[in-house]
Amino acid sequence: MVFRKQLPSKSDARKAAPAKKYRILVVDDEPAIADQLASYLAAHFSVTKATSGNEALALIRREMEGRPNPFQVIITDQAMPDMSGVAFLMETQRMLPDAKRIILTAYSDIDAVINAINKANVFRFLMKPWEPAKLLEAVHSSLRVYESERENRGEFREIIGRHPKLRSCLDMVSQVAASRAPVLVRGETGTGKELIARAVCQASDRRSKPFTVLHCGALNENVLEAELFGHRRGAFTGAVNDRKGRLAAAHGGTLFIDEVGEIPLNVQAKLLRFLQFGEIQRVGCDRVETVDVRIVAATHRDLAAMVREGSFREDLYFRLKVVEVNLPSLRERRDDLPLLIDYFMKRFWQRPTRAVIHPATMLILENYSFPGNIRELSHIVERACLLAKTEEIGPDLLPAEVLESYRDNELPDADSLDPEPILATFRRLSNEELKSHRQSACRKCSEDVERRFLRALMTEYREIAEAAKAAGMHRTYLHRLLTKHKLRGCMVEPMPV
Repeated sequence: MVFRKQLPSKSDARKAAPAKKYRILVVDDEPAIADQLASYLAAHFSVTKATSGNEALALIRREMEGRPNPFQVIITDQAMPDMSGVAFLMETQRMLPDAKRIILTAYSDIDAVINAINKANVFRFLMKPWEPAKLLEAVHSSLRVYESERENRGEFREIIGRHPKLRSCLDMVSQVAASRAPVLVRGETGTGKELIARAVCQASDRRSKPFTVLHCGALNENVLEAELFGHRRGAFTGAVNDRKGRLAAAHGGTLFIDEVGEIPLNVQAKLLRFLQFGEIQRVGCDRVETVDVRIVAATHRDLAAMVREGSFREDLYFRLKVVEVNLPSLRERRDDLPLLIDYFMKRFWQRPTRAVIHPATMLILENYSFPGNIRELSHIVERACLLAKTEEIGPDLLPAEVLESYRDNELPDADSLDPEPILATFRRLSNEELKSHRQSACRKCSEDVERRFLRALMTEYREIAEAAKAAGMHRTYLHRLLTKHKLRGCMVEPMPV
């Protein structure tokens, strides 16, 4: 292994070293490389090393006897003789689901590597020969995500947000999780109904039992009944074998029925009988089976209206809504948008350097309606991460429908816009991030966004030099922007001393 850059001195490492509360596991089949990795990281963290995947797995098992999460970050080489890095990390997912995984690879086909390592839920990959600074940044980045997820630890760790409406839903889940009552989760498409269902399961004593999912919207009537209750061989065309249904497969655990409003009336009657008596009959079979399953159902439809129309059974409706959780749309919890964007950026950004959200991008997203809610936001951020040519996520990386929505004048006039939300977004950038795009903090903005940004800047700063420094742009360039938008008289030059 040859470093591209000289390692920092031990004195430099000590200056930057945080308290060694984090434990790192390093795995490489070449002892010399494992020693180099461990030696460098030991200045910052508590490091344990292994020279094979099997040795590392045995080490993890021993460590887990004394503590449940012995390592916060796992770093491994990909090409190892007894077990590849991907295979090793896939094994660690089951043992240490919360640990962050970094893989070192010399492969030149990055697309193939990304496809492979995603199977192992790898947080970051680094090309060999690795650079010490990039390695340290990758570890620090992974630990930031690890700490962020600790705020949502346990059954709620994948549910990101602090809005009161969301926290009220989670409080409800905590209160009812221990019961056996059905739960009805209501919310628009993409709001995270399945995450709530999984949280109900994880917070209950059924957490170690099966969690099974049935998506009703994708199945026709005959298939849906067989999927839910199972069937006997010959019960219908194509039924060549006996088959368990989702209810029987989830025995002892939880069944999540997504889009329960799509279930036809005749199947609703059988589902009601199960909820009342815990009994099911497979299609084509007279024998009654008893199963123990907790039902969590979800819908984006108005079931009460469907009851009035006669397309949904009233008795089933009231049986399902013993406990009702109403998830807010993303439009209702815009305060959570920065947290969610940060979460998805860390999840989808696969490069060793840190990504920066351009202020104009954040402004456009903060004013978008998100009809697809969190799922749509996830796709928008993933797309931007894949298409980005630099570390800056600019407005040009947003989908056409998002930009068109902004240009359709859904926002208030620039002169009447409250600048505080823009400045709040602006303040989230660190000094380092501002320096990373010093050419212009408004370089990729539309005319409207550019003007809004300038007005917000003017509200916060009255002197051009101070504003230019804060915005990471040259004072002359800020002069030109202010003149362009006829705002030149709103800022002043500092008085000579």
